[in-house]
Amino acid sequence: MNIIQNNLSSTKTPFPLPKPMAQAIGGGLKGLVDIDGGPTLEQTRILNALATHILGFDMSSISKSAAIAPAQLAGLLPDPKYQRIFMQIAIVLDLCRHPKNEKQFLRVEEYAAAFKFNGVELKILRDFAHLSAIDATADFIRLYGSYTPELSEHHGNLPPVDPKDLDDQFFDRLEQLAHMPYGSLGWAFTNFYARSKFEVPGRDSPNPSYYVSHDMGHVISGYEATGPGEVALGAIKLAIDGSDANWMASLANFLIHEVGLFTHGTDVQFIPHGGDGDPYYTAGVRGTVDMPGAADLFAEALQRGAACGGDFTKLDHLAIAHMPLIEIRRELKIPPLSKSMYDDKDLWPSSY
Repeated sequence: MNIIQNNLSSTKTPFPLPKPMAQAIGGGLKGLVDIDGGPTLEQTRILNALATHILGFDMSSISKSAAIAPAQLAGLLPDPKYQRIFMQIAIVLDLCRHPKNEKQFLRVEEYAAAFKFNGVELKILRDFAHLSAIDATADFIRLYGSYTPELSEHHGNLPPVDPKDLDDQFFDRLEQLAHMPYGSLGWAFTNFYARSKFEVPGRDSPNPSYYVSHDMGHVISGYEATGPGEVALGAIKLAIDGSDANWMASLANFLIHEVGLFTHGTDVQFIPHGGDGDPYYTAGVRGTVDMPGAADLFAEALQRGAACGGDFTKLDHLAIAHMPLIEIRRELKIPPLSKSMYDDKDLWPSSY
């Protein structure tokens, strides 16, 4: 089919990490969560899953005394790409500490200062720590809007900045998906929407090209539209291409499904609520990554993304919707999940 066309980015995450870098990151993470009696049970689950799937060792092998302080870690991780990986995991661990903890946030800032790291994600973390749900959500939406075109469907030329610029062919192809042959990408997309009880995007939908691209990612990667599935989808995309846009999309998943800061809307993309309301979240107590198996699903997604042979987010999905999903997965060399989220075993290649 030749759908890849060398579309892997130079920012692909370098998993598995070299052993010295992995050991340093593990020691730094031990230091990061060493506050108020140590990590929570959820943070411990995430650390153990990350160590198993992407760091290549048992986290329990690092004693508390082996925790690495910020200044020391900066010396052990001089390469910005490894500093960025550490900071991304650190921010995830901060968001997964419930109830939110000022000491945890300040510890993240200590490591960021040691790296001279001051990305936009730290502003998001500060907003979450210190602003109301409404103000923090409003700030995030303003930031996120600039990344939406990059995260939208690659139909035709570049994704349109304004959804109103989508042409008739885009919507005509969307309507044809329901008539695609069994086993095709379009057939699987339509079935994903039926299982999830969603309406296929149309001319009156908000950001239709964004949601087509996002949900084609669900279909191709095998992650369902649940809290853990959304977090895992963000992780696999981030490992395939560590772009700022993919990182922001991954943060959005954590803020929705882990933190419960805001939720998806119908007329607007996000609605702030800052309390109960998300079915995968109990306010201030439990997030989606604390659900059984969710931490491993997240960490495995990073591992799978690093192993992919092509970037499924950069395809014109509507142009290849007639093609068999199993062949698309084969050509992109997408590893199957260790445990499928639904019965799709016939849609995965037996070999690559």
